[in-house]
Amino acid sequence: MLVNLLLLTTLATLIPGQLIRVSLGQSGAISLTDIFLFLTILVFLFNSLFIKKSIKVPPLVTKPFVLFTFAAAASLVIALNRLSPGQVLVSALFLVRFIAFFSISLVVYNFVQKKSQEKWINALLTLGIIFAFLGFLQLIFFSNLSQLQMYGWDPHQMRLVSTTLDPNFTGSILAILSAISLSFYLYKSKKFYLVSLAIFTVALILTFSRSSYLAIATVMATIGIIKAPRVLVASIVVFLISFALVPQVRSRIIGALTIDETAQARLESWQNALKVFKNNPLVGVGFNTYRYTQAEYGFFSFDNPEGGHSGSGSDSSILLVAATSGAIGLFLYLYFLLDIFKILKDKVTKNPLHLGALAAFLGLLVDSQFVNSLFFPQVMLVFYFTLGLVLKGDI
Repeated sequence: MLVNLLLLTTLATLIPGQLIRVSLGQSGAISLTDIFLFLTILVFLFNSLFIKKSIKVPPLVTKPFVLFTFAAAASLVIALNRLSPGQVLVSALFLVRFIAFFSISLVVYNFVQKKSQEKWINALLTLGIIFAFLGFLQLIFFSNLSQLQMYGWDPHQMRLVSTTLDPNFTGSILAILSAISLSFYLYKSKKFYLVSLAIFTVALILTFSRSSYLAIATVMATIGIIKAPRVLVASIVVFLISFALVPQVRSRIIGALTIDETAQARLESWQNALKVFKNNPLVGVGFNTYRYTQAEYGFFSFDNPEGGHSGSGSDSSILLVAATSGAIGLFLYLYFLLDIFKILKDKVTKNPLHLGALAAFLGLLVDSQFVNSLFFPQVMLVFYFTLGLVLKGDI
């Protein structure tokens, strides 16, 4: 009972997002999500070890995860040749965090009962609705984030960022929630899922995030092709209306085609990651040591020598893995993602959770080639929680 309560509380930390956090300087920060995540896992382990309830581990996805974790840890050990022990220790903390977020799927797999799966989905979507409405309020009352630039945040203006303070990561979360809402509506025909889908879609459009637009397009295409072709038609209609009536949607899309300032910065980020990978092809520079590496290569600007909050990542999760853990780590991480795909595609034509999770996963993969969404805390929380429900079995 306590584990389930802590699990729900951890999910609820989606609402404060990045607003409540303890800064560790440019090395990162500890958020409420981190605190309750680790507390949940500690209680889960205590319950399993001392009450003698064995921990069930799904081998298909756990094996590649463990292998990638070992590769990432090995890259950190090798990084001691060029970085100080303190820098490597700080970098290793993110690997611990990554392990913890994946472990949420194991907590769900062991403690959530099959008969309560839909209740957990409804709880997640309800929290998502609150998250979206906070975004609407932020857009109305705090649309200019330029004053947060001194604290390392990007100066977004007139964009829905909600409590992640970043429109791209907020859009990633909304794309996942949209996929789940749409899938469950198609199977269950409940108004709650349709209303939640509408809220998430409107909020996502207002992020004006092009990577999120690609993510939701992937979601709609996946569900439309597998389950309901009418979804494709509806998606095209919504896109055309948004493009015609919302000038910022139009300017963002045209900006991507003409390579505006943001698109150019993204191209440079990809080039930087490829350069680092080319120079360190086998084991990379060390998992999550990318901030130190970028500083060494001179990738940061003079007025922002540590790169702000985004300085530890690349605008592509896959390129980031390649640069920091090399070809070995990249191969094992792709192996991990492939096994997730295999799990999600099973029963995809019969099960709303599998369909929604598969669409969300594919959308996230597309999205993560433009922002580092595969390693963003609140995105990982929502995704690995959903993965845990899928591992649990039929809904």
